[in-house]
Amino acid sequence: MPVDSLPPPEMISSTSSEEMQNGLHLSYESGEPSLDPKSKEVGPRETFYHLVNIDEHPEVLPLARALALEELDGVGVGARQLPVGLTPFDEDAASLDAVLDSLSDWSSRFARPWHQPNEDLTRRQVFHWFLQYIPTALVDGCWLQCALGVSTAHTSIGGRFTGMYAHQVRAYLPDPGRHFVGDYRGVYERLGAPLEEVSSHSLVELENLLDAAFELPNFLLSLAQFPRSHLPELLGLNLSWQYLDLSAVGPTLIRDVCAAYALPLLGDDLGGPDFLDKGRELARSATLAFLDDHDASSRVRAWSRVWRGLATGASVWARWFDNVGAAAPQGAPDPRQEMIDLIRRKAPHAVGYHVDKALGDTRIDDRLSPDTFDGAALLDELARSPWIEPGDSDTSAFLKRLVEFGGPMLAVFSPVELEIIKRWIDTLPRDAGETGAASAEMELEPDPLVGPTSSHGSSTRNLPVWTVSDFRRRSQKRYGGCSVRDLYYHLVNVEFFPDVLPVAERYACDWLERSMAMIQRGVRPIPSKRYDPDALERWVYNKHREQIDSYRTPDARPDVAKDAFIEATIQLAPLILIDGGWLQRMASPPLIHTTVGRMLFHIFFEEVGEGDPEKHHANIYRDLLTAMGEDAPAVDTKEFAHWSRLKDSSFDVPALWLSISCFPRHFLPEILGLNLAVELAGIGGPYMEARDTLRQFGFPTLFVDVHNAADNVAYGHAAWAMNAIKRYLDEVAEREGPHNIDHTWHRVWTGVRSTLPQIGRLRMMAHRMGRRFFGAPDGGRVPLIFPS
Repeated sequence: MPVDSLPPPEMISSTSSEEMQNGLHLSYESGEPSLDPKSKEVGPRETFYHLVNIDEHPEVLPLARALALEELDGVGVGARQLPVGLTPFDEDAASLDAVLDSLSDWSSRFARPWHQPNEDLTRRQVFHWFLQYIPTALVDGCWLQCALGVSTAHTSIGGRFTGMYAHQVRAYLPDPGRHFVGDYRGVYERLGAPLEEVSSHSLVELENLLDAAFELPNFLLSLAQFPRSHLPELLGLNLSWQYLDLSAVGPTLIRDVCAAYALPLLGDDLGGPDFLDKGRELARSATLAFLDDHDASSRVRAWSRVWRGLATGASVWARWFDNVGAAAPQGAPDPRQEMIDLIRRKAPHAVGYHVDKALGDTRIDDRLSPDTFDGAALLDELARSPWIEPGDSDTSAFLKRLVEFGGPMLAVFSPVELEIIKRWIDTLPRDAGETGAASAEMELEPDPLVGPTSSHGSSTRNLPVWTVSDFRRRSQKRYGGCSVRDLYYHLVNVEFFPDVLPVAERYACDWLERSMAMIQRGVRPIPSKRYDPDALERWVYNKHREQIDSYRTPDARPDVAKDAFIEATIQLAPLILIDGGWLQRMASPPLIHTTVGRMLFHIFFEEVGEGDPEKHHANIYRDLLTAMGEDAPAVDTKEFAHWSRLKDSSFDVPALWLSISCFPRHFLPEILGLNLAVELAGIGGPYMEARDTLRQFGFPTLFVDVHNAADNVAYGHAAWAMNAIKRYLDEVAEREGPHNIDHTWHRVWTGVRSTLPQIGRLRMMAHRMGRRFFGAPDGGRVPLIFPS
């Protein structure tokens, strides 16, 4: 695509007035030279690991910014391929549709490149593409994740992002374990071995992944971190994703891999035409709605920025596609080499099981030892052994006895690996003496279950990052003395102030330590010292019954002064205007494709109105304030944080919500407990009494009506919250054994108690001294991500 077809550079520069919302700018792009991020050599694998784990490694956010801008600012430069019709559009829907038609036409270039003239090559290529797509598949929808935060989800465009994200990750399915990523993992497991977690070091260290396989997801994860700075570009990127039919790539790979390896499908209900059509329509309508919000003077720039995201998305995808395609295997497979690679993979785990058994004149364990492994010699000896009938796998004892029930290698090989063994035996000449040299001279192709190997660090480059210690020192210097109001403001706008996070973690840990100190006494004590799901259920149901029974009819309770009622309602504003905020990071890749993460996202999705701003709980509450004659400033402004109508103490718990939400996995037990406390609070008597009072003063009752219904303990949010805790603790028991579950249970209950007023400094000091001298039966504090 010629560079002169781009908009003028001043229209698509890296910064813009739109990024300077309410005077905001990225804090690390100004100010502290001694503590600014430093250039560091990083590769695509390390980058992927840190971006996926950005909640644990926010110090790499400058790296994400640099990567995103490098791609956005490079559109049309160099050898990037874009369709001829993909030129900047004008200011009308017809022009946009022409560009989208061009994208749709171009998508045929990427249609099933693994579909080859013969079955063997198709099988080998489809697995290659399936393998290289893993890093992208496991972060499905990630480019939309951060636009669901408290600063944006209540807006019209934020609601549309919420709807697009929920659709992309299939969050609306009734089964929280049923989604595209789950199917992808399931198929890989049936091909060879369980797939490493997306957040693990093991995934990025897989030798059979190309470095180039990480470049596309790295761009998606990087741009995702800046939904307010780069909202138009994210809209454009999503248009590219939908209209190039990239949502169909993963499901198509699943179907074609299953067909190539004769595996039954896990299901064929994901990624169909209706799903793709809806994704395209959501993307298009969101873009047009965004552009309609701009007046004539700003619309041209807005359209140009959307185009920049769209073109960059198409370009990065094309580069990924070409790089992966260039490494795809060619020609017929070599069954002998596939067998050697298979044995090489299994050998380290097999050493020691054969004792003195020999193959030829050498002990089998010696042949399998990594120090002496000779795959060709081992295979030739195996072909001459009594276990193999050359050219006839059906009668070979290896497959008839050794791997069958009762055999010593039962369940050692996957079904696909058994097919590799079968093919090797069937291609052996009937005269076993011919198995050696002739086959060894064949041109060898890699095993499709191993794929191409990649040199780690082969494409490293210098990018800006903080060291953990510099990040913590910068945070302490800039925010260590800030008030709870300022902490609230910075956390609502955390995209622009990420260096506040170490201070936020300290705030959360201090608050939670105070909560844990009184966990067995005082208000809301833990219902059982040892985890007992029945005790949890009894506590929830008893608490619910107490709240129902506490209801008093208007004539049976003291009169409430209207001014006092309005005042109490206003003091809740910092809390309720970020309703659901403690769950805002459940959309991250390591969580959204887990069962517990999806259960919590289900609650969050309903809290934010399921993508409809009119149903967003914060907007319903703001309507109530308006009816009371109060016009609260926007929640993301300094004016709101310092609104004279609010008390300092009204920000304490909301600041905790926002703080722990920034570290969703680190504080997941506490988030689960906090979630239960919030969802259970008010249902029954308190909400019913509030409804009576609202009616008495002529105020709308929708806010309490919605919560009293949605938070019910039968199937509503309180029920989901309780069941999420039980599911999580079951998983802890399965993963770590029952010996560690009580510590996690105490952490969960610390979250349940965290909405209460906490003990003061003197009582906290006494608790710490007691713990030092007499031990910490409650498990002690949660380790800091950013220790001093």
